Amino acid sequence: MSASKELMLADSDIGKKVYEIEQEIVLVVKTQVIAKDDDEAFNKWLDCNDTRNVELYDVKDNMTDVVNSYFKEYSQLKGTTLIGTIQREDEDEEDSLLEVAW
Repeated sequence: MSASKELMLADSDIGKKVYEIEQEIVLVVKTQVIAKDDDEAFNKWLDCNDTRNVELYDVKDNMTDVVNSYFKEYSQLKGTTLIGTIQREDEDEEDSLLEVAW
């Protein structure tokens, strides 16, 4: 695990800690398909290239025989983990770059 290079570190951050918060997101999409049997239904769904945007996700939906019927996003926080402390790369040099050290 490492700190993002996009963190904006400033001298006032020296000694502060960096934490990572993990969130797990599960997306459930249900699609109804008109077909003569399971195989045809799966193949129609698989071959469907038409989509509809639902909550920023593209779901299969041709508005005739392949139709999105349910969309739900579940989220769970997995925890907070300390990943390091902000310090200078060279503690003896005042102009040294800041880094997140383990």
